[in-house]
Amino acid sequence: MKKYLLLLLAACQGLAVMAQTPDYKMKITMKDGTKLTARTDEVEDITFAKIGKTEVTISEKYKTSTSLGVNLEVGPNVSRIKAACVPASQTITDVKAFLEAKATVDYNGSYTKAFDFLTPETEYVVYAMAYDADGYVGDATQLKLTTGKVEDDPFVVETKNITTTTLDYVVSSKDPNVQFVIQTTGLDMYKQWCDEGANAGDVFQHFVNYWKAVGQMYGSSWQEMISLDARKGTYDSYADNNTQKVLLWDADQVIIVFGVSNEGELVTPIQITKARTLAPEPSNNKISLEIKTNEWEKFKGNVVVAAKTTNADTYLVNVQKASLVDPHLQSGDLAKWLLGSGQDLSFYAQSGDADWEFKPKEAGEKYYAIGIGLDAHGAPTTKPVIIDFVLAGGSSEK
Repeated sequence: MKKYLLLLLAACQGLAVMAQTPDYKMKITMKDGTKLTARTDEVEDITFAKIGKTEVTISEKYKTSTSLGVNLEVGPNVSRIKAACVPASQTITDVKAFLEAKATVDYNGSYTKAFDFLTPETEYVVYAMAYDADGYVGDATQLKLTTGKVEDDPFVVETKNITTTTLDYVVSSKDPNVQFVIQTTGLDMYKQWCDEGANAGDVFQHFVNYWKAVGQMYGSSWQEMISLDARKGTYDSYADNNTQKVLLWDADQVIIVFGVSNEGELVTPIQITKARTLAPEPSNNKISLEIKTNEWEKFKGNVVVAAKTTNADTYLVNVQKASLVDPHLQSGDLAKWLLGSGQDLSFYAQSGDADWEFKPKEAGEKYYAIGIGLDAHGAPTTKPVIIDFVLAGGSSEK
């Protein structure tokens, strides 16, 4: 208390000096030798505040042979945290500098983090640090943890029938009494589910939110919806005619499995298994496009795109507004945007020369006709071929 009163007195004296003329210069020398200098007439305000607890409390939530789930908890005065997990064999001499550069968690409050894809039976260290509202960094904290044994994992997960955009899996629970939920998705989507809304890193909350939404439609509690997705014993997606489709080609996928009670409580760790879809085989099909018909007919366009090809490989032609396509042309992800809509477009693919008909609705707007090779599962086998046109029809014809 005495120290605080002395600081307050010093601040009052400083403000009194600032009100005088001539101007004064203030200099603060930090313990590390850093010097901060300012003219008193440039200082608007000086604030002294008691520093609260600015650190992250780390605790283990669960573990599997390849994942460590941790709770990163902070008090109300903390505005931001950073954290990372590294092998215990890795020496970190300056933890704060390391976290500034290499943090895999950067969040504005308490967070639940699953550090996945680790090595079984290996020691790791989780490092974390917190910032207060003024950017002050508190002391770094750490916790040493060890991944589990494969034989202690609650589930056995195997993949099969992997193609460019599909895969099957067989999941067996080691405890026949445990009901479990399975979901396959892209690695990027898994990360998005962890952070969407108020999930704060906890992917289980994504499923809770989904069950709540479904329960609301049916006038039921979200816990009652769990049974719609729950399995027991051994589940084979292929045998159940439930192959996971429309995955991104040549990309990391994850199979999420967890045991859950009918009351909505997790009864096992969340087990994450990584798989990867295949890269599509390139096609040497040369696709050329031409606008054969461009008309405006009673509130909609009539566009026919003539496509010529050089072999019998399958392909797709699509027409999209230029304003939608241009951002993806610039970012280089046009094929991903065009084909990764969650719909299996291989159903619409054709082979050989063909006329493709479309009914666009924005007269006088710029459009693109896009041709791209497709394999049997809807993955691209050629680069996109693009021609542009302006849809016929003016304001008087709309």
